[in-house]
Amino acid sequence: MIKEKRKWLTYTYFNRNPKFLLKTVHLFSPVKKTIPGMICIPFPTMIINLKNENFIESWSKSAKYKINRAEKENLNLKRGLEYLPEILTLFQKTAEVKKLRGFRIGDFDSKPWIQCSAIFFEGKILAGHVWLIDPEEKRALLYVNASDHHEDQNDSSLIGRAHYYLLWQDGLYFQMEGIEIMDLDGYKPETNDPALKGVYIWKEATHGQEEILYQYYPLYIHWLRKFRNMAAR
Repeated sequence: MIKEKRKWLTYTYFNRNPKFLLKTVHLFSPVKKTIPGMICIPFPTMIINLKNENFIESWSKSAKYKINRAEKENLNLKRGLEYLPEILTLFQKTAEVKKLRGFRIGDFDSKPWIQCSAIFFEGKILAGHVWLIDPEEKRALLYVNASDHHEDQNDSSLIGRAHYYLLWQDGLYFQMEGIEIMDLDGYKPETNDPALKGVYIWKEATHGQEEILYQYYPLYIHWLRKFRNMAAR
């Protein structure tokens, strides 16, 4: 389990024994239970089993073809926390399309258990990932998923190949680090949101396993979030 303490709230991730606490939210719990004073919200996601050494063999032919092409291109894989600012800047383009707040560097001050990876081509970032790592659960959660596909003049094919290649390389890296599950953070293929359909197609290409996790919010926080989202529309 991961515990994150912010100014007003505490967040737990992958908590197998969630309990009611007035200022605590439990995210991505693998346990479904009734907790008085809290609301439980199902969260469907997709996972890749890294205990399978050849996990890429189950990926779609298209995904493997793109990875094979990417290996022959002059892509530069970089890994480290120093790439967080560039990844968040890249994600901001996605956030603007989806009318989301996005992320700031300060959002990660309370998250010491993150890892960053990115693909660069000719000095420009094409794709980037920020992962939350839970060593106890041996699980990596794709917390930020950024790619440079919002500019018309960009080579969308190259960016797509870079994105698949990065996910594969992350999986290989996590295997060496003893991580057994790569969580792609959300999977709702029936969505009508065109901005998300491409993301789910990318996830589907891994032929991963669907899983249901659960979010637990104190009732007052749940209603505050609901009213805030309604006001933002």
